[in-house]
Amino acid sequence: MRKITIILFLFISTLTSPAQDQKILKGMVFIPGAAFQMGIEEHELEELAEMGKKVPHMSMVHSRWWFGDEMPLHTVTLNSFYIDIHEVTNTQYLRFVEATNYISQGEWEKYATEGRGEHPVINVTWNDAAAYAEWAGKRLPTEAEWEYAARGGLEGWFTWGNDPDPEMANYRYKGESFIAGLWRLMGLRKLKTKPVGSYPANGFGLYDMTGNVSEWMADSHLPYSGATELKDPYRQFGPWGEDPPDYNKKVVRGGGWDDPDAVFIRITGRSGRDPDSYSRNTGFRCVKSTDE
Repeated sequence: MRKITIILFLFISTLTSPAQDQKILKGMVFIPGAAFQMGIEEHELEELAEMGKKVPHMSMVHSRWWFGDEMPLHTVTLNSFYIDIHEVTNTQYLRFVEATNYISQGEWEKYATEGRGEHPVINVTWNDAAAYAEWAGKRLPTEAEWEYAARGGLEGWFTWGNDPDPEMANYRYKGESFIAGLWRLMGLRKLKTKPVGSYPANGFGLYDMTGNVSEWMADSHLPYSGATELKDPYRQFGPWGEDPPDYNKKVVRGGGWDDPDAVFIRITGRSGRDPDSYSRNTGFRCVKSTDE
């Protein structure tokens, strides 16, 4: 995989300023501003096809279709921000609902059963997640903020490095048959989320940035800058097509417990979902700008 140059504008260690010390937020980690390379290069699609070979029908065509929206590799500059250490839990979301009498679009209560208070809340829509974030005095992360934070200062496809490792994240690492894939799509598989923090943290001290549940982003699912210049089948036949005025989806990142291979929980992976949709594989975490 390519080398990724990360330039820190603010160095975080014991040398935080008094103003920063006063603004450290409970349950959040301070992420210093940075410039980094976001996304992938076209030649990496072949590596992804090989990584996902346990998935039925995986090929270069599928790799372009599923992962082509991660191109092109481009530089993004970020201001510093805070991000939740963990995904928002059922206990935290219940506190929000009880405090505001909020009526969720999603059926989050279905899986917020006894003993699951510290599991990530799921079956929430983008609108539900945004409402929680506003109540908490925060917001949903941008894709760039999330991708940079997920890296934890390392290079590689995953929060821990470049090689798949089922000991480091909650996902279905054994692949799946065609029939098993149908069961997954129909939502018939037993729920297997884990309590937040069940796997090792990344270099920034963040848990479950890949695996457990995928996470709603603030952004709409649109091509990256420069993607219109790519001569790629994804631009012709993918979700955006030639002219996508009716395509209105929000980005989901990180992959989750029900994803059948490590290739779907990579840091650069992205997909789009309707903001009023919900699933057992999707939750969220929040961020807060340092100037808020």
